[in-house]
Amino acid sequence: METISEALELKEQGRISEAVQLLKNYISEAEDSERLDIAQLLHEWGLLNDAKEVYEDMLILYPNDHYVRLLLAEIETDLGNDEEVIEILEEIDSEDEAYIPALVQMADMYQSQGLFEVAEKKLLEAKELDSGEPIIDLALAELAFSNGEYQKAIPYYERVERYDDDISVVNIKERLAESLSSIGNWEEALGYYEQVKLESPDQLFKYGYTAYQLDRYDICTRVWNELLELDPEYTSVYPLLATSLYEEGALQEAFDITVQGIKKDEHNNELYLLAAEYAVKLNKVDQAIDYLKEAVAIDPGYEDGVDMLIKIYLDEDKLDEAKELVDELLKFEGYPSLLNWRAAQVYNAFEEFEDAKKMYEKAYPEYSDDPNFLKEYGLFLIEEGATEKATQILTTYLQHEPEDEDVREFVIRMQSE
Repeated sequence: METISEALELKEQGRISEAVQLLKNYISEAEDSERLDIAQLLHEWGLLNDAKEVYEDMLILYPNDHYVRLLLAEIETDLGNDEEVIEILEEIDSEDEAYIPALVQMADMYQSQGLFEVAEKKLLEAKELDSGEPIIDLALAELAFSNGEYQKAIPYYERVERYDDDISVVNIKERLAESLSSIGNWEEALGYYEQVKLESPDQLFKYGYTAYQLDRYDICTRVWNELLELDPEYTSVYPLLATSLYEEGALQEAFDITVQGIKKDEHNNELYLLAAEYAVKLNKVDQAIDYLKEAVAIDPGYEDGVDMLIKIYLDEDKLDEAKELVDELLKFEGYPSLLNWRAAQVYNAFEEFEDAKKMYEKAYPEYSDDPNFLKEYGLFLIEEGATEKATQILTTYLQHEPEDEDVREFVIRMQSE
């Protein structure tokens, strides 16, 4: 053991080559237990073929030592020698205590190959032999989790939850939180997230998103601000954090977050739209217009941005700007269908009734079930003298809004005439 300790000291000093050579020179005179330790160290240090050689020599001496056989199979797995892995593990008899670990190891190999059904079959066979072994439940849970089968994974994770402190390869509570969140069981997922120390941006994002689904904006804002301290480039969180701040009543802070987000991601239309919405609420209409113009310039087909910008122009009596925008966007082949309706409104405001009529007609197939559009179009047609068509459209409107007595009386009058 003195030689192994000396090698470990050399490794800690960064003298890896010397440490390896010392161990390799010592193998021939080492005791069996020491040779096993040496092989495991070589494996740990990435010297797979050297470790493999030691295990193979030991199997020649002790062909029934299935612990060594399992270690050798692990090496072959790391080397990508799948056929050798199967050959080694199939030597283990089903009555041997190493048979269950062998099944788990084969399952791991098949999973790495993408043969998930075969992997599951091996694990279920192992579970049938030992239903209380937590490692099997954990392997089944991880297999289902990796496949996105969260509902299937949850019961297995729950069975091994009590061993969470003893399992270093994965945090069971975090896995349960993510699995429950993925199937929409937000409340229970949040309970698990609150028990876990989360450090990575992805973990914090998922925690915050779970709280967001429950309108727990106090948690969202705290967790996502922590996320941005770790990674300010995590751009997908900015719109959600801004919305959470707004819901908390922190309007200025919500606006500031959208501005920060735009600086990090200049092509995120959702951020431009939120920035514009908050700017309007802060009486910064000119800033809102600038943000929306940026959004539309990036994507002329961005319907929400186009819609809000035209509405602001109309509300602010900026008719020339509205018409200029409409005329420009209509040249774009992929303009949003909503533009037909908004263009009709703008042309109508300019008393360009023939153009307005054409645009209403274009918009009609898309918005024939929209009561706001139907009423507006029907009233426009009345002004145009197209009373028969107006009556037909307003009758359809009343099917959606039967309480509108003014329109009902008007339609009755038109029909009687």
